[in-house]
Amino acid sequence: MTRAFTIGIIGGGQLARMMHASSIGLGVRIALLAEGPDVSAAQVVADVTVGDYTDPATVAAFAERCDVITFDHEHVPNRILTSLVGSGLAVHPGPDALLFAQDKAAMRQRLSAMGIPCPIFAVVDTADELADFGQTHGWPVIAKTSRGGYDGKGSGSSTPPTRWPSRSRT
Repeated sequence: MTRAFTIGIIGGGQLARMMHASSIGLGVRIALLAEGPDVSAAQVVADVTVGDYTDPATVAAFAERCDVITFDHEHVPNRILTSLVGSGLAVHPGPDALLFAQDKAAMRQRLSAMGIPCPIFAVVDTADELADFGQTHGWPVIAKTSRGGYDGKGSGSSTPPTRWPSRSRT
């Protein structure tokens, strides 16, 4: 008897739950590395390992029983996925593609370099740089963190600096 093809999913959110639903009709087995026993996908996937997706040893042990690895979210450290690829395991999408989901500035720069239309953007590190951008391109502007933001976390609308609360400059 041959073992069913197994897709290992790192992360147990809604995307993993939807992948599981789709896998049933395809006859594909899903193994899940979940952040906790009660996350969305862990409620429906039969083969669940609860563990830390940022720990290389945990991910490597999980991946040993999978034919291919994918992930539910962009927070998996790139170095861990690169290590899996280096050991000969298929990871899709690959670590190089993950960079563009992890870093919005890198994504916008890459899309622009490919000629794909993007909103006007700039990477800014200070309030003064944000104010200069707004003066040049118009207000309001949407400011987003380059890494770690999702679903509105790490982003906001900004008004001209004349309406900002006073702050000390150091």
